Amino acid sequence: MHAPLTHEQQNAVDVLSDMLQANGFRGALLHGVTGSGKTRVYLELVRKALDFGMKTLILVPEINLTPQTRKRFEDFLGCEICVLHSALGAREKRETWKKLLNTSTNVLMGTRSAILAPFEPQLIIIDEEHDSSYKQQDPAPRYNVKEMAFHIAYKYGALVVLGSATPSLETYSNAKNGNLKLIEMNERPGGLPLPQVLIADMKEQRKKQDKDLMLSPVLRDALSQTISEGNQAIILLNRRGYSANRICEECGESLECKDCNVTLVYHKQYGKLMCHYCGKLYPSDISCKCGSKKFTFWGSGIEKAEEEIREWLPNAKIIRMDSDTTGKLGATEKLLQKFRDKEGNILLGTQMVAKGHDFPSVSLVGVLCADIGSSVPDFRANERYFQLLTQVAGRAGRFLKNSKVIIQTFCPENPVMQFAITHNYKGFAARELADRQEAFYPPFCKISQIKIQGKNKTKVETAASAVGVALRGCSSNPKILGPTEPYISRVQKNHRMAVTIKTANTTDMKNAIKSVLANPSVMKVVKGVEVRVDRDC
Repeated sequence: MHAPLTHEQQNAVDVLSDMLQANGFRGALLHGVTGSGKTRVYLELVRKALDFGMKTLILVPEINLTPQTRKRFEDFLGCEICVLHSALGAREKRETWKKLLNTSTNVLMGTRSAILAPFEPQLIIIDEEHDSSYKQQDPAPRYNVKEMAFHIAYKYGALVVLGSATPSLETYSNAKNGNLKLIEMNERPGGLPLPQVLIADMKEQRKKQDKDLMLSPVLRDALSQTISEGNQAIILLNRRGYSANRICEECGESLECKDCNVTLVYHKQYGKLMCHYCGKLYPSDISCKCGSKKFTFWGSGIEKAEEEIREWLPNAKIIRMDSDTTGKLGATEKLLQKFRDKEGNILLGTQMVAKGHDFPSVSLVGVLCADIGSSVPDFRANERYFQLLTQVAGRAGRFLKNSKVIIQTFCPENPVMQFAITHNYKGFAARELADRQEAFYPPFCKISQIKIQGKNKTKVETAASAVGVALRGCSSNPKILGPTEPYISRVQKNHRMAVTIKTANTTDMKNAIKSVLANPSVMKVVKGVEVRVDRDC
């Protein structure tokens, strides 16, 4: 038996059902707070699509979300659902493709690659549409799932439903402007409130404590109480390893990877330093470039947090989920199932624990070092920061009252954080959209980059300069930024530069890029380096 639909859920189902039966190109944004029951709306909508004899494509952002989502749909609909993603073996993929080619499948679920399957849906659902994983960058083919979904919808007359508690600002702006139908759900079923969010000011914490502890007293107490009550907790720390940095005591320099201009991170489980871009390992006691072997480790990672929690709560059953524990095929699914089966009472992880998971017994979420990533030089940094905080906070109290979220920060006055702790997406969107309009950034323009990389730094700089000059001479008169070095300017011995193009519309963008790539003098200069176009970045 399923609980009756709430008023908001029923309204969403009714509106989308009417759209499903309409003709022509159409799309909708289902904007609901975390835990508002968007998945239940999807379930009802897919059932109606099946009743109408229609096919449905359901997309999720992560492979580890497919098992729980698939089971929920199969239990509700009473039919088998095909799944397609990159972690499937060759035999499983082959069998799925046979079913699709034989047109015996009415519902297909998968990650971004499923959009390429030989399937002609009349309904496309993209859950957590804001997630960056919906854009395929490497290896080729490179594509944007949302863009392709609307192309498919136009071809087959399908309805596209985009769902998220924190939709991308481009999608939200399109909905506000009437290009998408905006459907809002502002309450959780059963009258459950959104979790209470508390801020732990770590500046004050550092003044009071002698030891450099990662967990504030308020989070320690809440964690102890949660476990004693038989509930579960999720702790987010978006930093792998044990220590984020190794600093030379003689010259004060941080140790960087020889192939990438990236600071090496100490991983205690390997006893080595690691580059998180190329994966290269170094001895932890390797000499600094100044020759000194005197160093200190600085900055805390997820391994250190696990160690501290175990010392504080010896009986805690911690499940750690990061790239180091989920490297093997199927490892993520096993860890999540262990937590779902209550074999662990603390799920400690990086940003992967914030994505769409539904755990009934989670009453506490803690965020350590919440300021990580907030100052990255990227116009989307605020948006990603808000999405991460809001999404991880939404894992708490989905079935329990009196749930709590504790965010540890050195910058509690950050306006983005203030919007996140009050669950105020509309306030955040209004402020961020105003800033972007003033600076001429999406959704008020189209933005792409021409990226140049190669082993020879001089050749890369010369090629980037030639591309920049050619773009500035285009008849479409785009706004050009650069060439500039990206935040990480060297990876695996490849030096990197980029030229950013901003235009008012897609046609001007395409014309500008084509004119450069067809310019013989530019093509002559860029020989020996790799040139790549990153659209809608």
